[in-house]
Amino acid sequence: MNKKQIVDLVIAIFLIISGAILLVFPLFHFVKVKLIFITLLGVYALLNLIQFLLTKKSKDYEGLFTVIASLIAIIVALKLDINRVPWYLAITLFIWIIMMSLIKLKKADYYNDRKNSVWILKIVTLILFILTGLLATINLYYEADIQVLVLGFFFFIHGILELVDPLTIYLVEKK
Repeated sequence: MNKKQIVDLVIAIFLIISGAILLVFPLFHFVKVKLIFITLLGVYALLNLIQFLLTKKSKDYEGLFTVIASLIAIIVALKLDINRVPWYLAITLFIWIIMMSLIKLKKADYYNDRKNSVWILKIVTLILFILTGLLATINLYYEADIQVLVLGFFFFIHGILELVDPLTIYLVEKK
């Protein structure tokens, strides 16, 4: 595995672990949705910034664009009162999903331009990401416990989808 694949793998594992941790938060009655959402996006942005800095020789700007998308979502979340109005959390997550979808589509186009068959996998994971994102956004209208659970499931699934790419690229290169 090259350096970029290892960093992508670490970020995907972080997403899976953070999604699993979010699923446990309601058991301990820790349901400060705004704090949880902003912290999760902040750490995700920080990890992607580190990814971009470690792999900038490969001229892959996906990490930088993800940082920008996460920072925009954090700013929107800070401006809106997510704790009182569930609709605002849904809007913020939906904005982030749209930006991330465009980033993932650009990455799929990059692979398609290089005649790499991984672009089909990127499109499939993009569609699954959009579907899970829409399902998560639709189900954020309940109380804080349910919101944390929905966010946990969403980031858990997002981590699994992100894990598929570096593993597949590694297996294709090894073949």
